[in-house]
Amino acid sequence: MRKEYNEELRKIKDEILLMSAMTEKMLSDSVVALKSQNCELARAVIDRDDMVDAKEIELQLIVSKVIATQSPVATDLRRLASTYKIITNLERIADLAVNISKRVLELSEVVYMKRLVDIPRACEQVEKLLKLAIQAFVHEDITQIRQVVDLEDEIDALNIQIHHDCLAYMMDSSKNIHQGSVFIFVGSYLERIGDHATNIFETVFYIVTGKYIDFNDLDEETISRTLESQKKMAGIDKED
Repeated sequence: MRKEYNEELRKIKDEILLMSAMTEKMLSDSVVALKSQNCELARAVIDRDDMVDAKEIELQLIVSKVIATQSPVATDLRRLASTYKIITNLERIADLAVNISKRVLELSEVVYMKRLVDIPRACEQVEKLLKLAIQAFVHEDITQIRQVVDLEDEIDALNIQIHHDCLAYMMDSSKNIHQGSVFIFVGSYLERIGDHATNIFETVFYIVTGKYIDFNDLDEETISRTLESQKKMAGIDKED
């Protein structure tokens, strides 16, 4: 029975990795489409949303079946129940990639008021954060907590920078108001995607420790204490 259960857990992790890869690709392509005004690529991202939605439903059914047939308790139940939240966050990231792609279509006929720099940079940081969160889930390893917090702060700062830059262009000329507003929306979409990625890492934190912590409330002492605890669990007695 345990062997069968472990095999089912492996399948769930593999399917979440697949769903994550689909979502990451949608995110990356949406920003590439925005930067290059590639409407064909934007439409392809929008079309792929149905695949992510189907994968979400498939995973929910798989997890529900395992819970019903294996009757997990304690850590096992926490691990399985938490996957629902991870799946939901991935689906919402895909929805936000679709939102970005719809904005590409909205700006298809305009000449950009400036070369896009901070939006692609924010996307890169968001992708790093999402990868860290998914790897943390796969390995049930939260030792990258400091990097996650730092990346979220960087994404927030880039969103503020995007907002300020666009406002300056909008104030300079009324012709820039529409696309400036669109770019502000895109910055906020990326910031929200970063939040969803952080939510995934917070969920892994709960799986590993049994404690839920809002990372907005984290301080350096809590981070250091968490890392020390994880090193002890792994049998590591000294700093890297």
